Amino acid sequence: MNDDHYILWSNPDARAFCGEADGGNATLKSVVFMLDGSPSRREMEPKRPFCSRPHPEYPWAEMACHLIPTDAIPDKPVGMTVSIRAAGFDPSVREREVMLKNQAIVASDGLRTYRSQNDFYLQRPDGYFARCHDHRSKNQPWLSCTATEELSDKLAISYDFRSTAELFINQSAAVATNARAIFNSLKR
Repeated sequence: MNDDHYILWSNPDARAFCGEADGGNATLKSVVFMLDGSPSRREMEPKRPFCSRPHPEYPWAEMACHLIPTDAIPDKPVGMTVSIRAAGFDPSVREREVMLKNQAIVASDGLRTYRSQNDFYLQRPDGYFARCHDHRSKNQPWLSCTATEELSDKLAISYDFRSTAELFINQSAAVATNARAIFNSLKR
């Protein structure tokens, strides 16, 4: 334990911990899945025993075991958090309120862009939206976006992904589908 964070990828007793938590002896408020990893650990991930063979049963295994080029825009989230939500609480209500305070710029494909102080929001015609940040960097030529959705009446999922304004409508739909598939694969 470190400030209420328990890092499962580095812990050989992860299954025992999860079993203990499942038995009611530990309380989890959220679980964070770092699929792309931080730069400090990306080099060591492929050397882990898990990566010694393919895992088609896990839609995240390829990303976890192979470095993703910094200019790539994968169709999966690069990180996601599953958290417990209070009954009746909309996990994205505050962001939606901030977004709607600003005037939207509407593109020909229906994509709406709302600017705030440092970030901006992209919204598809169906209402799905994500908060995005433009790094304005040659090393990161894409937008970093975060979307939050309900998984159930008790769980919310928040996921980080890469996109561009041109790809956002289709990219965000693929990432959302893959985020749910990743979550479902981890429930086994």
